[in-house]
Amino acid sequence: MQVYPRKRIHGRALVTAGLCFLLSLPPLSRWKALWLLPVIWGAGAVWFLLFLGKYRVRLAIMARGLDPELRKVLEKKVSFYGALGPGDRVDYETQIAVFLQEHRITGVAGVTVTPATKVLVAATAVRLVFRRPAWEFHDFGEILVYPGAFTADGHYSVNTADSDAAGMMHSQGGVILSLPHLLQGFEADNDGFNVGYHEFAHVLDGVRPDGVPGELDLGSYRPWVSVMQREFEKVHRGRSFLRNYAGTNPAEFFACAVEFFFEKPVEMRERSPELYLQLSRFFNQNPADSPDAFPTSPEPTPESPPNT
Repeated sequence: MQVYPRKRIHGRALVTAGLCFLLSLPPLSRWKALWLLPVIWGAGAVWFLLFLGKYRVRLAIMARGLDPELRKVLEKKVSFYGALGPGDRVDYETQIAVFLQEHRITGVAGVTVTPATKVLVAATAVRLVFRRPAWEFHDFGEILVYPGAFTADGHYSVNTADSDAAGMMHSQGGVILSLPHLLQGFEADNDGFNVGYHEFAHVLDGVRPDGVPGELDLGSYRPWVSVMQREFEKVHRGRSFLRNYAGTNPAEFFACAVEFFFEKPVEMRERSPELYLQLSRFFNQNPADSPDAFPTSPEPTPESPPNT
């Protein structure tokens, strides 16, 4: 994510000027309508300044930097952050600060969302887009933090016997996360499970998730689908290293694969080089060669509560 995307801003300026010029042609042809010119160009200026305001706020955030207390949380909880060089750390911190500014994170059913919780939510989201400057999480709705697993039947009830969902991307926008599962993702960050990665992968997948995210370039579509389909079929045959929940549908397969890619990249690269390559190209990241990468675990990890 670019804090101040100059090409996008210059493009909006050109579009604004072009529209104002076209709308000015009729008044220019009639003297009595010349009073419309300042109205047209004034409205265009307001429209552009409203667009620019978001990025001016981002510049102020970048100048201010991340709160030192939140930086301590990253140092303590996020191994990826600890493996970054000084320049990348600043970039990661800035993107997290921008995410916190632009997205609302709210506690539900008695949950008090602390600044530490918020920064961990943002850390998982930003990790996915960190090496893709042109990507951004658009306004996908509110992020709700639940006190535990919940039912996924449309009521989102907590503290019931069949509460088994650790997270959810709502079809009408918004992300739901179970607080204990979110925290567990950072306590054990090499077990292949991270509800934050999972749900924000769904966000990248789009409002109609199908396992083929909108950011995937056209030339990569066929090899992407081919590789994903083969591994998806392996899940159904019980021959995949991915958990069984990945076989629910292509959208869940993508989200589970993203979790594994960032949590156990060395094992994914060893067991499915093609799947690892597709995800590595897509995210423009190579976590298997990162200093915080863990070697292949000798024993399988237990099933995690499903995400949706």
